[in-house]
Amino acid sequence: MIPEYAKPGDTVVKCPRCAYVWPYSGDKEYATCPSGGYKCEVAVNQKGMVLSCEDEILVDVDRYDRTVRRALSLGLKRGDRDYRSGIADAFPTKDGGSREF
Repeated sequence: MIPEYAKPGDTVVKCPRCAYVWPYSGDKEYATCPSGGYKCEVAVNQKGMVLSCEDEILVDVDRYDRTVRRALSLGLKRGDRDYRSGIADAFPTKDGGSREF
């Protein structure tokens, strides 16, 4: 399930130490787990990027570099439905077509 306070374009990160899942909207290489304070490498621990909160859709962009993920995130945060539809067509959803992780 996508964290309830996530926004389109947020990266969903899962802490490898405590398994806490949260939306990360920054562009740094490491994010600090809000639960345990552990520094997580975002690309390695990314569970997907939020495409639609209401439909609980994550796109799988783990294999792309930071520049691509940042560009996707900025586009998604603008709230353009056509852009989101284009992303959904261009990138697979998380877990091979599943609408949730």
